[in-house]
Amino acid sequence: MQPRVILVDDQVMVLECLSVLLGAEFEVVGAFTDGATALAAARELQPDVVALELELPSLGGLDLVRALQASSSSRSVVVTRHADPQRAHSALAAGARGYVLKDASPEELVAGVHTVAAGGCHVSPAIEALLKSTSETAPRRRGGNLLTARQREILVRVAAGMAGKEIAGDLGIALKTVEFHKARISQQLGLRTRAAMTRYALEHGLAPLRKRD
Repeated sequence: MQPRVILVDDQVMVLECLSVLLGAEFEVVGAFTDGATALAAARELQPDVVALELELPSLGGLDLVRALQASSSSRSVVVTRHADPQRAHSALAAGARGYVLKDASPEELVAGVHTVAAGGCHVSPAIEALLKSTSETAPRRRGGNLLTARQREILVRVAAGMAGKEIAGDLGIALKTVEFHKARISQQLGLRTRAAMTRYALEHGLAPLRKRD
């Protein structure tokens, strides 16, 4: 079964292009030009992914991401022209699982939406590099430099949406070891949820792996 997708952009031409591009591999169940209508549709239709622009009438993109995070099982992917690390940081902090630039290749967009639909995260390489550069020049979060190599391996897999058993199998370690390191990461960095760990990984240039099928 194809993943189900809702598209949101204030430009009708962009919506039509995205519908054609994504329609070959996804079931596009709706396309909307404003955030409020898109949110109502997402709550009713429960698509796997909502691909949205940041600048939207009636309900802005960041508010739409937050609302989806709070009241829907849908994952959000920002598809935008804004190659701005601060905007990307804000979107990811709000709960977006992807940030793709509109000048990205069609292949990247399709792959990114697939990754998010499967439970992972995807950020355009240009934005990922800017986020990493910003994090390297900004003050580190308390305890952020205390992660071991093993903890970083586990963190990127958590960000990719992998469950504990999957991580254990992928790394060839015991599930108890995975849970121990996750608890240490949570304690050291104050990251209490999977979403918080995912945001931290993206903000600090720890590129999430693509979740295996």
